[in-house]
Amino acid sequence: MTRDELFDTLYRKTFGRVYRFFRGFGIADDEAQDLAQETFTRIYESFDRYRGEAIWGYVETTARNVLSNWVRARKTAKRSAPTVEIDDPEISIDPPAPPEPDYADREEQALRRKRLRQAIARLSEGQQQCLALRVRGYKYNEIATILRISIDAVKSRLRDAKKELQARLGEES
Repeated sequence: MTRDELFDTLYRKTFGRVYRFFRGFGIADDEAQDLAQETFTRIYESFDRYRGEAIWGYVETTARNVLSNWVRARKTAKRSAPTVEIDDPEISIDPPAPPEPDYADREEQALRRKRLRQAIARLSEGQQQCLALRVRGYKYNEIATILRISIDAVKSRLRDAKKELQARLGEES
């Protein structure tokens, strides 16, 4: 039997098993076929060293080496990604604008705003006044002056309003 005939017999006898070997590691169909081809290419290139014994042992050893090299190459490809300086003037790619909220997000936000308005409406008039002025950016002493109450009363009303809103809305600060 010639060398090519012997290789052809080995190839036909073990290709399916080599393919299943790679698929057993969760490798995709096309990739498993490529790796099986690579295995038999290596076997053919070094077929002069094959002594004709332990067919599957010889083929499996080669397949394991191909698998190890494939895994190593994938890890290396991840590490060797091109890097770009952030201040590089030649980079003119503008990042895309963030996507606008979808319908569900807008509806959820509208519902939250409605619940907040309803919860604020249930606060006492003094708490509502202090909260409205604080949201507009007034400081405690300015709120106290406008409402003609003490700073401690402002702090107390705001603290109580916050606690009540948290309780009604079920949120924690």
